[in-house]
Amino acid sequence: MITALVSKKGGVGKTTTCVNLAAALASIGKKVLVVDLDSQASASLSLGIPRERLAPSSADVLLHSMPVGEAIRPTRTGGLDILPASSDLTNFDSIMATRPDKELLLRRQLRPAETFYDFILVDCPSSLSLLPLSALVAADNFILPVVPQYLALEGVQNLLPTAQRLHLRFGKRTDLLGIVLTIVDYRTKTNRDNINLIRGQFGSAVFAIEIRTNIRLAEAPAEGMTIFEFDPGSAGAKAYRLLAAETLIRASHLRRPGTRAQAV
Repeated sequence: MITALVSKKGGVGKTTTCVNLAAALASIGKKVLVVDLDSQASASLSLGIPRERLAPSSADVLLHSMPVGEAIRPTRTGGLDILPASSDLTNFDSIMATRPDKELLLRRQLRPAETFYDFILVDCPSSLSLLPLSALVAADNFILPVVPQYLALEGVQNLLPTAQRLHLRFGKRTDLLGIVLTIVDYRTKTNRDNINLIRGQFGSAVFAIEIRTNIRLAEAPAEGMTIFEFDPGSAGAKAYRLLAAETLIRASHLRRPGTRAQAV
């Protein structure tokens, strides 16, 4: 199953969620691949790939037709592999501008990897540029990390119709697996009010598990570690274990014959 983690807004914990959700799924026996599509390579660095060893990367797979298996490498977490990103993705949109099937390229290139993994999590740049759109076309479903701020609602409301338009254009349904609330701080009334607003508007489309503000989650990437390597007993580690459990439940529901994603 391919799941894209997308957001129009940066600083919402998207990469943190991608990396630690992947590690949590791997820790319960799932075979997981993280696909890093961000030219900043934050997911790759967070999984312990040093900057000087990012190549070959997803840029080679997408721009130079390298077989995906030649660029994938293991991480320190058993069962978790990474397709790193690199700065070569910076000009991806302009390089691909005249290619008529550009949105389908990622889908085709990832296909050989699908049989080897239970979950493929795609970490996208924070925008609605070609790479996130390609990820939505390639994915079976997508997760929206959202910080409980009023303006975050606008980002969600803009992104959901984009996924629907891609379905109409390419004939492939990409379901919303869920909206996950991140960097949650119940000490502020504004946070509490916005959480109620988001849950009231999107209902069961919002994950029950919330990722609360946790300094250990912020510190782990600087060490090239997942939260489970850095501080397995932290509140952040517990939250991502619970998020992985809920992800399995939601994914199972989407896979049942005759079921459809929650309408939003």
